[in-house]
Amino acid sequence: MNEGTTIKAAIMPEAGKIEFAEVTLPQMQEDEVLVAIKAVGICTFEQGFYYGKSRGFPFAGGHEICGVVEKIGSKVAQDLKVGDKVAVLSLTRCGECYYCRRGYDNQCENAADVQKIPGASGPGGFAEKFIAKGYEVYKIDKEIPFARGTLAEPLACVTLSLNAACVQVGDYALVCGGGAMGIIHLLLAKQRGLKVIVSEPENTRRGKALEFGADYVIDPINQNLEAEIKAITSGRGVEKAFFTAGGKAAIEGAIRALAIRGTLVIYGGTSAEDSFTVDPKWFHYKEITITGVTKHTKETIRVAVELLGARDLPLDRLITSQFPFDNLEDALVEARNTSSYRPVVLMD
Repeated sequence: MNEGTTIKAAIMPEAGKIEFAEVTLPQMQEDEVLVAIKAVGICTFEQGFYYGKSRGFPFAGGHEICGVVEKIGSKVAQDLKVGDKVAVLSLTRCGECYYCRRGYDNQCENAADVQKIPGASGPGGFAEKFIAKGYEVYKIDKEIPFARGTLAEPLACVTLSLNAACVQVGDYALVCGGGAMGIIHLLLAKQRGLKVIVSEPENTRRGKALEFGADYVIDPINQNLEAEIKAITSGRGVEKAFFTAGGKAAIEGAIRALAIRGTLVIYGGTSAEDSFTVDPKWFHYKEITITGVTKHTKETIRVAVELLGARDLPLDRLITSQFPFDNLEDALVEARNTSSYRPVVLMD
């Protein structure tokens, strides 16, 4: 349907290096959609490759995507029209395996490594145009700015995290980490009626957490996290805890802060150094739950698209900087600043 379409795409041939290349997209299939990309968020996923923590080059990053529909395959089931504003979730789901059919499509057994840009692995959103499967494309309200639309993917991931914790109105929640994902946990937890405590060692980010609606903030380095939380919760501890950053110390601190029957969700990435010893007594006597989440499901993406239009969510304030496509490298550098939440690359 579009054989021969040549676009400009950003490719990392190795860590710390970005090259802009002219690539030819494959022929679009009948169950696919051609999207003109307008904005892409910078996540720690892309930073991992740029700064050498992750491997798999050449790599084409960019998975928090918002754009406009250009062409629609005849077998795309949803009611899309050329010109529709859409969020695109670059993912692979077979729809037929055991986990997909149980609704755990984030654990799809047949999810292959994504390759959207010929000759490079990765989600491929740092490009002028993008071919997506119909199920990867979600129509959003035309009034939502493109930059805000890039937050559909992190909103979907955090929605899965809160669902895993089975949050209830009135629960106290501890969020470990005051970065972008910590703030999104804070915002969605407050929206669901929780009282939120943010644990964050950096002073500026603690202040920002309060501005975003945190009920309490704690410095886990210079304050006793467990004692502070017990004081806030009349000695009980928190019903829910979410680890978004902070490594082993943050995870162990969150476990100690849990109330009886409390739940810890390990959301953020970890490394071998973050391993910790589990005491069976935690489960036997306090009946706590330690679980985790990865990625998002089609259902949490649907919810996230609705959240983009929620007026009570100050999502635009998470977009701390915007960069033209040619300055992608500057955006990746900016993303490491503690004052930054979500740099966004604008394609036009």
